[in-house]
Amino acid sequence: MMAEHGIPCTESEANFCMNGGTCFIIPTVSTPTCVCKANFEGSRCEHYQLSSFSRDSEEKGMIAAVVIIVLLILVLLGVVIYYICKIKRNGQSQPKPEEYQTVKSSIQPV
Repeated sequence: MMAEHGIPCTESEANFCMNGGTCFIIPTVSTPTCVCKANFEGSRCEHYQLSSFSRDSEEKGMIAAVVIIVLLILVLLGVVIYYICKIKRNGQSQPKPEEYQTVKSSIQPV
């Protein structure tokens, strides 16, 4: 932290930092420097930093895994449905054994 390497500001410089930031002087720079409170940034802590709700990598990995598994299940389900339909279609196009009866000729022998 920057405060460990600096000395506190004088009374006249105490208001240099905004939004509750702590003022320090770094000897090599000799100008006031601020250590900002949470959600503030800038040379004088003048900018409010909106908190972002980013998920850590483990949570993102879990979401990606679930999405991939769901997609694989859907593809597998599609393949199964396709083959079931194909089998039904092939079964309907083939004649049943009853339809293979012998054909009698209507011509009488002479």
